[in-house]
Amino acid sequence: MTERIAWPEQKDTGYIRIKRKDIHTYMTDDLFRAVELYARIKRYGWPQGRGYLAEPRAVFSLVTLFDGEKDNYQSFTRKKE
Repeated sequence: MTERIAWPEQKDTGYIRIKRKDIHTYMTDDLFRAVELYARIKRYGWPQGRGYLAEPRAVFSLVTLFDGEKDNYQSFTRKKE
C-alpha cells in the first residue's frame, strides 16, 4: 500500500518547503529504496548492463528526477557563494 503525501508547494518561490516537525512523514521505505537504487546506479551503472533503454521506465524516471534535483541543488549552492 502506498501512502499519499500532500506536498506543501510554495506559489511564490516554486520550491517545496517542509516543516522540520513533518519531515518524518516523508521518510518512507519507498524513499530509502529509491535513494539506495539511485546511489547504486551512479556507482556501478545501470542494473541490466545495457544502458538506460533496457531499464524499466520507472527506474529511468527516478534517475532523471534525482539528477535534476542534484543539479538544482548544486546551482542553488553556487549562487549563494
